[in-house]
Amino acid sequence: MPTTARVVVLEGDFGVCAIQELELPDPRPHQVVLEIYAAGIEHGQLHQVEEPQDLPVIPGREGTARVLEVGSEVTRCAVDDVVLITPWSADSGREPELPLVEFDDGTETDVAPAGAWGTNLVLDEQFVVPIPNLLDKEGASVLGNTSLLAASAVRTAGVAEGASVAVFGCAGVGLSTIAAAAAAGAGTIIAVARDDERLGAASSAGATETLNLSSAAAVERIAELVPGGVDHLFDCVYEFETASRPGRAPVREGGSAIAVGLPGTDERREEFDALVSAGGYALPDPPDPGRYYTKLRG
Repeated sequence: MPTTARVVVLEGDFGVCAIQELELPDPRPHQVVLEIYAAGIEHGQLHQVEEPQDLPVIPGREGTARVLEVGSEVTRCAVDDVVLITPWSADSGREPELPLVEFDDGTETDVAPAGAWGTNLVLDEQFVVPIPNLLDKEGASVLGNTSLLAASAVRTAGVAEGASVAVFGCAGVGLSTIAAAAAAGAGTIIAVARDDERLGAASSAGATETLNLSSAAAVERIAELVPGGVDHLFDCVYEFETASRPGRAPVREGGSAIAVGLPGTDERREEFDALVSAGGYALPDPPDPGRYYTKLRG
């Protein structure tokens, strides 16, 4: 059983990193010891590298791993299971046990829900999900954050069989949202992007209509395709002025608009905060990570 792990440690601004060898803490009753197969690099981690806080930190909020050891009260997985690492903890009715690690400078911190950029990791079982062996371990490493975020947003919206959906943005979050909406049984899924290659991927993910248009033009086109507005709109690019703002979104009365993910710039965050302060959006109940949403009433 390994007693140490080689990890990437973010030490300063602009992605200043170092490789450190840290002691692995012994697993507590609800914790598991993991051997990392692969770790994802998702957009939120790039924000963390560009604008780091609470340094030092071990990045890596998603990945795949093999279970090496389990605590005395672990029930979710067993030794040798292949698991998905995710920052979205299960709602088990208890606070997760967060492992403490000590860095070379003597700083102590808990690593959850991150830490996958290394060889080994100790995590609460709430942050792992067993996956079938038939899944490619490297490919599955990117499912733990983006895909679960999108699935949770679709669940938060309450997408039902036959529902009409519009998705603005067809990068990782948008494509995952399209796939989740298709899995939920949506009948019409309109994908909006300014890139034909991404729109092709959107069709493969389950989109029934694709629009290579600006958000403003897409709002008008959606109104033509679905008179009265779609049941649900997912804003994955934070086009607040045209896509998600109450009264302007191409959403039917009583439908929902959800902003999925995190704003990428200070300007977008300020717009986002202004909408939240004005009551335009409300937080979904944890652990749903479908960031903020609003029910539109005309």
